[in-house]
Amino acid sequence: MERYTSLLRNDGTQDRLKAMLETAVSQPELHARLVNTLARMEYVGVRKMLKARSSENLDVDGLLHVVEEATHALRLKKAALKLLGSPSGLETFSEDHTLAGAAGEGYLQAVDAACEECLVNLPEHGRTEINYLLSSAMIEIRADVFYPVYETCLQAAGAPFSVRSIQKDEEKHLAEMKVRLESLCPDWRERVEAVLPHEKMAFEAWLTAVESCFPAEPVSA
Repeated sequence: MERYTSLLRNDGTQDRLKAMLETAVSQPELHARLVNTLARMEYVGVRKMLKARSSENLDVDGLLHVVEEATHALRLKKAALKLLGSPSGLETFSEDHTLAGAAGEGYLQAVDAACEECLVNLPEHGRTEINYLLSSAMIEIRADVFYPVYETCLQAAGAPFSVRSIQKDEEKHLAEMKVRLESLCPDWRERVEAVLPHEKMAFEAWLTAVESCFPAEPVSA
């Protein structure tokens, strides 16, 4: 999977991502809403996993994946509250309580839809499980690129929390997805490469949505 994380690190979005995160981290209210968005995205990921996984395919590792992603949502929600010191304005995952929260959820839906389209030539039986694995892998690949940049910004700003443990979990999940894909979808590499441009487009759309929430810079006289 390192090849694909490397591709995303060099897909032209890194400087833009870093600038977006630095802007958000410098403003506690914006930052708290952004962290709440990340919590919402982790929650939506859990919701999609529960819908996609059938009982006959859910083993201990699969159940642990669900638990860990739910834990990520909880940790991020608590981090958002810690930034403001109050739950006011962060009570839910609504658009008013997040920063481009709907667009963040839209990113996940777009990746899922691109994976589903990429797999239409497979037999219907088992396709849902492969779609779960492929879409999870695509999102974990992006997470492997996103969280290190975010952690660097947090450390530089002296933020009161870290995402290093989440990053470690996502790395583990990605390795698990690779093993399962190799077992169930021998041509998974070609399918990942087919979905990558769609993932990039969806991620850039989310960046644009977040950036549009930032206060406009004052015009110089």
